[in-house]
Amino acid sequence: MRIRFIQHDAWVLPGEYLAWAERNGYDAGITKCWEHERIPEDADADMLVVLGGHQCPATTKAACGYFDAARDKALIRRYAEAGKIVVGVCLGAQLLGEALGAAYAQSPEREIGPVEARLTDAGRADPFFASFGDTFPAGEWHNDMPGLTKDSVILAESDGCPRQIVRYGKYLYGFQTHMEFTRSIVAAGLEDAGGHLNCTGRFVQTEEQLLGFDYSGMNALLSGFLDAMTEAYCAERHLTAAQILEKMIAFSGGNIHDIDPLIRVWTYARTIGELEHLDEAAQFILEAAAITHDIACPLCREKYGNTNGRHQEEEGARMVRAFFSDCVMSRRQIDRAAFLVGHHHTLQGIDGPDWQILIEADYIANASENGYSTENVLNFMNRVMKTDSGKRLLKAVFCLQQ
Repeated sequence: MRIRFIQHDAWVLPGEYLAWAERNGYDAGITKCWEHERIPEDADADMLVVLGGHQCPATTKAACGYFDAARDKALIRRYAEAGKIVVGVCLGAQLLGEALGAAYAQSPEREIGPVEARLTDAGRADPFFASFGDTFPAGEWHNDMPGLTKDSVILAESDGCPRQIVRYGKYLYGFQTHMEFTRSIVAAGLEDAGGHLNCTGRFVQTEEQLLGFDYSGMNALLSGFLDAMTEAYCAERHLTAAQILEKMIAFSGGNIHDIDPLIRVWTYARTIGELEHLDEAAQFILEAAAITHDIACPLCREKYGNTNGRHQEEEGARMVRAFFSDCVMSRRQIDRAAFLVGHHHTLQGIDGPDWQILIEADYIANASENGYSTENVLNFMNRVMKTDSGKRLLKAVFCLQQ
């Protein structure tokens, strides 16, 4: 999964957004506007995160030469039209609203520092916020707030700002709040402000309060939201098995010795999974693992001089993660596929039908390729195989009467 960050100012860093992306192994690119890097024209990632800044959507290029609100908004619209994820943060939330036709507004109160925010009824009903409590700590540093379209829904509010989180569409979210803040980002913000906040207000905290707050709790809430949203997004838009197969065949570099077995194992796994009525999510992961199960064979031949199953498992799990790193797949999907590839020769502790079916499909392919004895086949069927469909398939392949 690929993520594009638009960073307007040096100190307004992605924080937890980037940390979350790196933990998940997602490909992240940052456009640094303050260094006069040009905002892309195309929606070339799966997720766009437009960060904050000292500007407002009305700031002109004459007032800030590296800020181009029109290009920001044009890119946001391209992502929205493509059905991709857009998260706007502070200024980014205001730009998101404006890109969709809603003018930003001044917040009733200026907020700097953590405040207590609360979910609305709509926020509590949004499944992406399942990890949030009714109230939660929210980092702030703003004067303005995002506008509202006729279809937008306010998900969170505070006493100082009635539009803390706004949903503009299925995967379009505006966060006026800085849930990504860390102590180091706040320290950089204070330094940028000259080391002292020359302002007062009910919701403006002191430098000591800002630096003394533990931001890890709100970071965890943000990560929970991002996990839930990307899981749903990837479930809708992940590669098909045919696309994974095409990618794996290309990866095999024309080695028919490697290509033929992966097609056989995938075919058996797909057949058994469908006959066993796996749900769509489990079937996808099973097929992804079946297609990539022998991904480490070329490396093992070069590194160890053989394709011993234990070596395949040890090397394969890591290689599968790299193989899927540029695909629209969630961390959970990649983790499970990598786990299955890393255990496809392990017969103990099988914890799910996907693992069981992969074991059975791999054995049927290996037994037919290597001419296993009838005794070996019957022993495996009686001792290891658990699915009725796998047993029927094995009997049909080897013309067994038992």
